[in-house]
Amino acid sequence: MHYLTDQVVKLDILSVRNLKKHFGGVKAVDGCSLKIDAGTVVGLIGPNGAGKTTMFKLISGFEGGSGEIMFKGRRIDKLPPFKIARCGMVRTFQIPHALTKMTVLENLMLAPNIQCGEQIWNIWLRRKKIKEQEKLIKDKSQKILEFFEILHLEDEYAGALSGGQKKLLEMARAMMIDPSLMMLDEPFAGVNPTLARKISGYIEELRESGMTFLIIEHDIPAITKISDKIIVMNEGKIMAEGVPEEIKQRQDVLDVYLGGEG
Repeated sequence: MHYLTDQVVKLDILSVRNLKKHFGGVKAVDGCSLKIDAGTVVGLIGPNGAGKTTMFKLISGFEGGSGEIMFKGRRIDKLPPFKIARCGMVRTFQIPHALTKMTVLENLMLAPNIQCGEQIWNIWLRRKKIKEQEKLIKDKSQKILEFFEILHLEDEYAGALSGGQKKLLEMARAMMIDPSLMMLDEPFAGVNPTLARKISGYIEELRESGMTFLIIEHDIPAITKISDKIIVMNEGKIMAEGVPEEIKQRQDVLDVYLGGEG
C-alpha cells in the first residue's frame, strides 16, 4: 500500500533536544533528546510513570514545555496539535477517541484537511467540486478500511466497535491525512493475540511504504520484534537507546524495567 504523498528521503525526520516538562516539583520529562530516522519504527518503553506519555504529548503539541522539536526540518514546538498534524505528524491514543455516533466511514471522511464543503458558500458556488471531492475522499477511505480489513464495518457506528476494532479505526483515520510520522500509544494493549499480530503486520507494511513510527508499548516482545530502535525512559530521562537485542541485554534496563529479574 502506498498512501504517502510526502515521502521523506532524509534522515532525522524528528529531532528533539533538551525537552522538559515539570508538574510542580515532579520532573515528568527532564532534558530529553532523541532523533528518529525516516522510515523506521522506534519503540518507547519504560516503567509506569517514566514520562513516556508526557513525552508523546509534548512532541504532538498536546502539552507545552521547553526545548526544541524539529520535524522534517521545521521547528514545531510552538504549534498547536492540528497544525502539527497538517505537517504530517499524527498520533493515536491509548483509549481510542472515535466519534461514536458516526459511522466508521464517516469517521474517516471527516479527517482530511481543507474540504470544499466546509465553507458554506461553496454549497451553492462549487457544488460540482464538492461532489467530486467527496467521491475521492470516500474512495480513499474505503481503500484504507480495506487495508486494515475493516471495510465490512464501514456502515457500523464507531461506538459499537470492539476495543481492538476502535484501535484499527484510529490508525485508519490517521492515515487519511497521509502522515509521514505516526505516533501510536500502546497499540497492542487490550487486544487479542491474533489482532496484535495483524497490527504488527500493518505497521511493518506501512513502514515499507516509507512511514515512520514512534510507539509507546508495554508488550516488550511485540515492540522489540518490529522496532529498529528502542528508547528506554525512567524518571523523566532517557536512560538507554539502541537496537532491540542490545537493550534486552542491558542489566540496567532489566533492573529498572523488570525489577532486576531479567
